[in-house]
Amino acid sequence: MQSEKIAILVDSCSDVPAAVLEAADMALMPMNVIFRDRVYEDRITITPTEFYRRQATEKATTASPTGKRIVEALERIQASGYTHVIAICISAALSGTYQETQLLAADTPLTVHVVNTCSVGIGSGFAAIYAASLRAAGHSFADIVAEVERVTAQTKVFFYVPSLKYLQAGGRIGKVAGMAGTLLNVKPIISCDPEGIYYPIAKVRGEKRTIHKLLALVNDAIGDAKHVNVAVCDGVAPELRENVLEQLKAAHPQVENWYAGDVSPALGVHTGPGLIGVGVQVLD
Repeated sequence: MQSEKIAILVDSCSDVPAAVLEAADMALMPMNVIFRDRVYEDRITITPTEFYRRQATEKATTASPTGKRIVEALERIQASGYTHVIAICISAALSGTYQETQLLAADTPLTVHVVNTCSVGIGSGFAAIYAASLRAAGHSFADIVAEVERVTAQTKVFFYVPSLKYLQAGGRIGKVAGMAGTLLNVKPIISCDPEGIYYPIAKVRGEKRTIHKLLALVNDAIGDAKHVNVAVCDGVAPELRENVLEQLKAAHPQVENWYAGDVSPALGVHTGPGLIGVGVQVLD
C-alpha cells in the first residue's frame, strides 16, 4: 500500500552486518554493556574490537535497552514520516527487549509488529534483513509481517563456543548447564530450541573436529533448499570465520546471499572471544 511507510527497528544483539544495517536505514535498539567504569551502548559507544580487548582483563555484564532508548527510537521513526514498524528482537527467553518493546509500542501512534525471533545473533538478524528485502520489493506491511514470521520459524543458528565460562558467569546457560565440568577440551556447538533457549546441539573434542561438525550441521540445515541465505559471524576470530565461510561457499554454490560480520559486544559478554556463529535462513 502506498500509504504505508515501513521502518525496521532491530536490537543490537541481532548482529545485522553494519553495511546492511546502514543500507537498509534500520533503527537500532542498543543493548547495554556494563563495565566497572561505565555503561556503554552496544555498537554505539563501544565497538566489538574495543569490547573484546577489554574483556580479556575485565568482567562485563549486560542489560536490555532502556525504555527511554526504545521510546526515542520510535519517536525518531515517527518524526521521519514512517507509519509502520517491524521490530526485530532476539529470543524473549534470553532478553527482556521483546516484552519491553511490545509494551512501549502500544503507546505510540505507529502501527508496530514486534517479532520474537526465538533466536540470537545473526539467527535473529536474518529476520531484519529479510524484512528489508521484502520492503524494497514493495510488499505491504501485513504481507511482510506474515512472511517474516514464517521464515523466522525455519531459520537456524549454530554457535561454536570455545569456552562455557562466559555463559555460566552471565547466567545465560539455558539447557547447556549440564555440560558444566565436562571433559577437558570438549567444545560445544550451541543452538536455540523452538522456545528460544540455548541448548548444546553437539559436543565435540577439539577445535578442528568441532568446526567439522559445525559445517555438517549447516549442511543438514541447508539440505536441498532451493532458496537459502547464509551468514557467518565471529567474535575476534576473523581468520577462522573466513575459513568457515570459504568452506561453506565451496560446498553450497546454490546459496543466494552470503553475509559476514562480527558478534556484538552484548552477545560477546555471554559467549566470550573466539566464537563462530553461522545462520541459515531457508526461504522455501
